[in-house]
Amino acid sequence: MTGRDAGNICPLCGGALESGNATIPFILKESIVVVKQVPAHICVECREPFLAGRETDVITELLTQVKELSSEVTVLTFPEPAFA
Repeated sequence: MTGRDAGNICPLCGGALESGNATIPFILKESIVVVKQVPAHICVECREPFLAGRETDVITELLTQVKELSSEVTVLTFPEPAFA
């Protein structure tokens, strides 16, 4: 991203991004996975969510685990961080 303050501007529509939680659907070959309460930057105009690195890593791990199941539809809630 270049130009305006790219960290706060939606790359799709140019709207402002705000922190919040999103519900994001994923389509895997034969199944659908919906992950709720995902921390994201969400565009106030088009409502598209954008994830940071940590959240992307957690989603990738969740989707890898779900691939092992034989369910057609899975609904998950983004896990709370574990505190040691």
